[in-house]
Amino acid sequence: MVTAGTRRADIQGLRALAVILVIAAHVTGRPAFGHLGVDVFFVISGFVITGVLLRERAGTGATSLRTFYARRARRILPLALVVIGVVLLAAPHAFSPQRVADVRVDAWWAALFAAKWRFAAIGGDYFRIGEAGSPLEHYWSLGVEEQFYLLWPALFALVLAGSTARHSGPLPRRRLTVVLATVLIASVGWSLAQQTAQPATAYFSSLTRAWEIALGALLALIPARVVRLGPRARLALAWLGLASIVAGAVWVRPQAGIPVPAVLPAVLGAGLVLGAGIGTPGGGPAVLTNPVSRWLGDISYGLYLWHLPLLVLLGAYLTPGSLELRLLTVTGTLALAAVSHYLLERPILEAPRRRSHRSWSTWWRTQRTGIVASAAALVALAAAGSLIIQAAIPAPVIAAPPPSSAASSTTPPPQVTATTSTLSPPHASALPPTKRPTTPPPRPGYTEIPLGSTGSRLRNGLLTALASGAWPGDLNPQPDRWDQTAQGPAYAACVATDATNPASCTFHRSSGPEIIVYGDSLALAVLPAFVEAYGKTYKVRGLTKLACAANGAKADFGKPDWAIPCTNHRLMTIRYVKKVRPKVLVLTENYAWSLRLLSGAKGAAAGKEWAAAGQDFVDSVAPYVDQVVVLTPSMPGVGFRDCYRPGGSPGRCVTGIPGWWEVARKAERTITGATIIDTTHWWCADGHCPMFSAVGDTGMKTDYLHLSIQYARVVADDLAYLLTTTGVLPARR
Repeated sequence: MVTAGTRRADIQGLRALAVILVIAAHVTGRPAFGHLGVDVFFVISGFVITGVLLRERAGTGATSLRTFYARRARRILPLALVVIGVVLLAAPHAFSPQRVADVRVDAWWAALFAAKWRFAAIGGDYFRIGEAGSPLEHYWSLGVEEQFYLLWPALFALVLAGSTARHSGPLPRRRLTVVLATVLIASVGWSLAQQTAQPATAYFSSLTRAWEIALGALLALIPARVVRLGPRARLALAWLGLASIVAGAVWVRPQAGIPVPAVLPAVLGAGLVLGAGIGTPGGGPAVLTNPVSRWLGDISYGLYLWHLPLLVLLGAYLTPGSLELRLLTVTGTLALAAVSHYLLERPILEAPRRRSHRSWSTWWRTQRTGIVASAAALVALAAAGSLIIQAAIPAPVIAAPPPSSAASSTTPPPQVTATTSTLSPPHASALPPTKRPTTPPPRPGYTEIPLGSTGSRLRNGLLTALASGAWPGDLNPQPDRWDQTAQGPAYAACVATDATNPASCTFHRSSGPEIIVYGDSLALAVLPAFVEAYGKTYKVRGLTKLACAANGAKADFGKPDWAIPCTNHRLMTIRYVKKVRPKVLVLTENYAWSLRLLSGAKGAAAGKEWAAAGQDFVDSVAPYVDQVVVLTPSMPGVGFRDCYRPGGSPGRCVTGIPGWWEVARKAERTITGATIIDTTHWWCADGHCPMFSAVGDTGMKTDYLHLSIQYARVVADDLAYLLTTTGVLPARR
């Protein structure tokens, strides 16, 4: 059987294109779907490995699994393990203790080439959404390929076990074709099924990606004599394939369904490029076969392995998204990949199998230049990297201490070392404390509320935190116990409250006047503040469900079917409210749903649609509730695990108020028939939002978004003040 032939220059160029797309997507966010470069790699692997097996079969009449596995191990393991080792050594200097522990777990899974299972599991963890990814997350694709390397040669040998001829005839080729076609069809079907039922599994699973590798393997079965195309036709076919890959990376969106059909342009495009070159090892478009593309293809494995650890580790020292971070990541990746190639990959791969002195002498003569030069480059790279990072880290800027009294409202805002905001949010002024009214009148709609003594205390706590150049020694909780910021088992039922079960997400009193907190995970996070403030005198109940637009806004949930449980939960809540007629119903939820409206509305139009959905919900429950409250949700920012590092400045964790969040907040203030309570002062002072409050040195969030249970207790008194001042509830006794 004549197969794909010898080493092809265009395949190396195709590898270069694939890895460039992946790196560009991770480092710059463009092209939007550049991650499909991984799918190009899958097709190439199926094509190349099957070609290797076919050529060995044609030359020897057998398939040596031992030889194949040994060469794959020499090719894959050394650099993969070195990168894991470097990450493990660097992580304690860059990350919080909790994140270091996670990285160590990731490393074990990555070293066993089982990372895809690890990341499929945590990829479905709602509370991890928004956190920075693992520096080893890209090892999931190595797990997919390693399973292919392990299983396909054995299956190949089994299918051809009855054939002893060196040059396999049509019968063995048909057997292989049937096997691969079956795998391809079954994998596509499973992918379509899983992307709805288990989207994280569909993304990471070998079973949902096997069809891509199978397609490449099927192409390798095509005899060269069958591809009777002239040079121009081959070139046109290859360019069409390249155009398909690039178009997929630029225009395809994940909403199309991953892997199928979102990756089809890349997979089919890679197939066209590979097919166009069958029987012509020297052909292909110049963009793939030029020396630079071939060299990048040669070091593509190192480029792929190094880029994400560098991006994530350097991101602990440099401003995320900054030009400095991008340039250092790209240049560092290129340098480390080149050094790895000449210092590690080639010497190991080309090391003699025999122990003779002559063999090793020959090996040293051919490798010494690359080894010595790479070793020197590695030393220079380490020194330069250390100097650049030290120069790039800004010194902490300590601002003046906060005012001793809330009446000192003219104190300038503190300087901070970092912010993720690109807007200039409005500045809130601290107002003098006011007395709580004894019989306050109800005030539906939005009215600006004086801070009062409790609000001023919170503001001063934020100003003190913003002025801090170092993390407090008694931070509550300690960095290595940040998982204690989440709600405990008592709140487990609140993940999806069952309103028909009286005990579900109900706290303290089982009867009496009822306060309902309704919404998504942000409502669940603020629920402990209501329990702290009112649990002794009211029945406090959460009617919460994760990952739902609680007000009923028509948002993109990923799949149409995923909206159904949220709709059912909202209808269940309305029925329950009509039945029990609670004292207060509080609506609070993530404003990020306003960015995912099915209508495609943006900016002010999105805010108007968001407010309309809130108004519809308020109108549906207002006749059955004494008071409806719309509570501003927590402020999105950065996760503690992603911005904290031992010895670092808390300024790295300071963020601003996103523009889209401000749009949703202003729009929500137009809702009538409900009391609008703005809690922005819980999170930000003068537009700057720290990670901790100096009130008890309390960590404010469990991740990038959700209120910590410790800070929920801190804000409970101010919550009570706000509800009393607006006339929603009488003053506590």
